[in-house]
Amino acid sequence: MKKICTILLALLFFTAIANSDENGLDRAKNARLQARSLATGQSDLSRNCYIPTFAEEKEPDETEVFFFRQQEVEVPIIMYHLVTDRPKFIGKHGITPQELEKDLTFLREAGYNTIVMQDLINFVERGKKLPKNPIVLTFDDGNFSDYSYLFPLLQENKQRAVVAIIGEATDRCTNLAETHKKLPNLTWPQVKELHDSGLVEIQNHGYNVHGKGGSGKKRGESADAYHNRLTEDLTKLQEACEAHLGWQPTTFVYPLGVIGEGSREIIEAMGMAATLGCEEGINTVRQGDRDCLFKMRRINRPSGKSLESILEKWKK
Repeated sequence: MKKICTILLALLFFTAIANSDENGLDRAKNARLQARSLATGQSDLSRNCYIPTFAEEKEPDETEVFFFRQQEVEVPIIMYHLVTDRPKFIGKHGITPQELEKDLTFLREAGYNTIVMQDLINFVERGKKLPKNPIVLTFDDGNFSDYSYLFPLLQENKQRAVVAIIGEATDRCTNLAETHKKLPNLTWPQVKELHDSGLVEIQNHGYNVHGKGGSGKKRGESADAYHNRLTEDLTKLQEACEAHLGWQPTTFVYPLGVIGEGSREIIEAMGMAATLGCEEGINTVRQGDRDCLFKMRRINRPSGKSLESILEKWKK
């Protein structure tokens, strides 16, 4: 009799555990369904926060796009202009080829990973993972030195960079290429070679808004006139890039760092997802926050200092 009672008590005990586990699973399942329901609703989400939904529950895979694994990352963006061996151009906006080579060597040895603007856009908009210690190297104006000095070093070090070209200068130098051996800016065939390499991302520095005042609103210019002028100028370079490269830039690099009122709306309407200015500092890039991609800070790289010391200053 004692044995029968013991067996009955054991059966009751294990039945209670099973029921508890089943209820727990039901609660977990209900929680997942509630989370999925919230993710598909748009009314309670801000404009800058995108939460994806998934057809199936499965383990994360490094090759897939998943949000909230790296919620925010600090990303320095370095601003270069001219790389030259001519002393009169070396200074605040010009460095020597030797300094550039040292920069790339330092970044490689210090464990930095060079990325491009599309990587940042993918991180913010799609949750795509970034490498450890990401850094963006930007080169303004589309100078010939981007082809003669920068490109070979990128190939040697297997690193990447962003080159923001001026459309008018690229067209002019392309037209002069047959009659002039030395040209200050890139030609379209050179831009295409850089683009096709996969090491250089081409971005928009304006077609012909690089003069006094940059891409800002001129004195006495109406809002409509400014909108039309900037739209026409940037569109001209977007279409030229599409024609020559099969690619339209996703980032506008403000000439001279001048940011005109209402320019973001113009740029976004054209399909670009980010802008770069000249205000210095380190960027905090957050998944789902599209605002962090606009007016991004850059750190100027002058001659006479090491990139290591420049980064140490801004990371303090």
